[in-house]
Amino acid sequence: MTFIFTAFIIFISIGFLAKKKYSFFVGAAITYIFYLLFLFMQYKLNFQISSYKILLVLLTLLGHLLIGEYFDFYIKTKHYDRLLHVFGSFSFSIFLYSVISKIINPIDLSKIYISIFVVSLGISLGVFIEILEYILDSTRKKNNQKGLKDTNFDLIYNVIGSILAGIFSFFINF
Repeated sequence: MTFIFTAFIIFISIGFLAKKKYSFFVGAAITYIFYLLFLFMQYKLNFQISSYKILLVLLTLLGHLLIGEYFDFYIKTKHYDRLLHVFGSFSFSIFLYSVISKIINPIDLSKIYISIFVVSLGISLGVFIEILEYILDSTRKKNNQKGLKDTNFDLIYNVIGSILAGIFSFFINF
């Protein structure tokens, strides 16, 4: 999986450079650095995350970088952005809970507690991403948020994805 993701990042980075989308090139590089940091952390702290959970996150990143940014689906349709917010918050909620539970190694928790925690993680991450997007828009004079309505819809779809992740976590053993 790492080899395929590395090849994808190289491919997409070359594409961003060819299209003169330098900020997206930097975004792809930062994404890859975070992926490498995760792999290092997994090795140093001696834990493993299920491959399907990592794959969900990698598919979210692929959807953002390749389909959303490289092929301009964020511009071509508003529905793609909303779909990716649902899928991304679902993926990252499950992934983050798995990482946290592997590091902390909590005692036996009830399924409802885990579900509520997963939902809370997803909603919090969605809010954090929107704040980060606002800061980047403000400092780089960009307009990725396209206004309050877009931000509100992003938050709503993040909540939907987070709730779906909570439901999923209730029925699937972590």
